[in-house]
Amino acid sequence: MSDPAVETPSRAALTDSPWFWVMVFAAMGVVLLLVIMPKYSKRQSRLELQYQARQEIHRRQVEGTPARREPGQEGEAPPPAQGDLIIELWPLALAFSALFLLAAAMLIRSRRHPLATAQARSAP
Repeated sequence: MSDPAVETPSRAALTDSPWFWVMVFAAMGVVLLLVIMPKYSKRQSRLELQYQARQEIHRRQVEGTPARREPGQEGEAPPPAQGDLIIELWPLALAFSALFLLAAAMLIRSRRHPLATAQARSAP
């Protein structure tokens, strides 16, 4: 018969690990970014178009050219491509994904470590 006092110590709850909470936070960050990305892209495209128009007006004021041109004389600069954003969300999604993977690896490592230590102590 085994003595309950000699048995291996019970594992701490998964939610006691800070790595678990970092992993949950990072996962929620990725999910929320994926949910808001379509709406963000539409809004950001409009804001960047307004920004580029203001920059062009300012450039024309500095050069002394009229702010308004005749049709067909708008200039050679092509309009910005649809979907090309100056500020995108993919770097943030990539950072949250990397944080999730790091937290998951550290959580697995921290959960395995006490088990290996307990087994080493009980070996003859």
